[in-house]
Amino acid sequence: MPVLIVAVSPGCLARVGGLPLVVRAVLALRAAGFPEIAMFARSPTEAAVALLTGRGVERELRWIHGAVDATAAARSDAVLVLSADLLFDPRALSPLVGPVSAGAMRLGIARAAPDADTRVAVCSATIVPALVARFSAGSPSLARALREIGAPTEPPRVLGPELYLPLDGTRSPRLLTHGLLADLARRTAQSDGYLAARLDRHVSRFLSTVLVGWPVTPNQITVASIIVGLAGAAMLATVSYGGRLAGVLALIVSSILDGVDGEVARARFEESPGGARLDLAGDYAAHLATFVGLGIGLARGGLPRTGVWAAVALVAGVGAAMAAMHALVVRPTLTTTGDLHGSTDTAPGVVQRLAGRDYTYLLLLFALVGHLEWFVYAAAVGSWVFALGLLVRAAVRRRPPLGQSAGATGGAGMVSQGRNGAPPR
Repeated sequence: MPVLIVAVSPGCLARVGGLPLVVRAVLALRAAGFPEIAMFARSPTEAAVALLTGRGVERELRWIHGAVDATAAARSDAVLVLSADLLFDPRALSPLVGPVSAGAMRLGIARAAPDADTRVAVCSATIVPALVARFSAGSPSLARALREIGAPTEPPRVLGPELYLPLDGTRSPRLLTHGLLADLARRTAQSDGYLAARLDRHVSRFLSTVLVGWPVTPNQITVASIIVGLAGAAMLATVSYGGRLAGVLALIVSSILDGVDGEVARARFEESPGGARLDLAGDYAAHLATFVGLGIGLARGGLPRTGVWAAVALVAGVGAAMAAMHALVVRPTLTTTGDLHGSTDTAPGVVQRLAGRDYTYLLLLFALVGHLEWFVYAAAVGSWVFALGLLVRAAVRRRPPLGQSAGATGGAGMVSQGRNGAPPR
């Protein structure tokens, strides 16, 4: 269904999550697969146009300057019309999208605020030129223009439960930014560690609220996370109580920043395959360096021979777990979804959560009591149990069900691989 974005109110240029709402609307609709997007704006600012142009949207976006342009742009029986002063997840609009009677319109009702002004509607293509004419004449809002043309109205439809927040007197741009980041957090909650979801995400969301409006890129945040993580690993290699405690705290900061880069990237539509690879490489480097530094520090502090062997087993087990996790979970997830936090049948939430950085809080506990060697013994066993568990799970999943031939299973696997796409970050 073609889309007409109406940018007539000052609120359409309000920055939410680092982007003007009008820019965010175009990017969200394009990401959702809407093929034809047009925009009416009385005075599009150079900044908004530059942001859209820099993202390659200019090839898909059509500017409507009057009723004649609207007539030429209406290539379908129905057009989705929405106001640009709105923060939304395109999935929330799905109950509204559908055929409409000739010369009629259908309004969308916000689930949370059924009495709010109309910000989205499906209109018959025949009334779109009249609607644009009302905007050209100075109508200040979509709701007002729809009332002025007086077209027949079909029964309204309640929008979906997904994100839908209009910018108005009760909702400031800052409040909408909080709503956006909270929605993004809900989408990635199934892949966050159990403690990270309850502790890290609260801090990372606060930092993301600040950084999303700064001229800093997600990759720069990722690099900062890697540097802080490696510094923490180096401090674990010391023999002082304070140095080791500072190292663990640095690892927790690194883990928090590791969540911020993804939140900022998704909020600003700046996901990229390169960013996903950098994030993944940083995770692997921080994980491995942490356990190597821990083993070195404890060995320097007089760890007994059994403890040294436990540290060696820990490093080897972490390496084996990372290799198994990458081959069996991470790579298929990236191939299918393009996102480290993507959800596939190959990457159940419990596996991703156990593979996170929740262990840093255990390190903090043992560092506080001055017995990091206790962690080494437990983690040496746990890392190998995790790696072997992944291998066993993969072997069980690949075994064909009773009564099904291996050839049939292989064919299904090839079909599944053929559907895999590679969307960004």
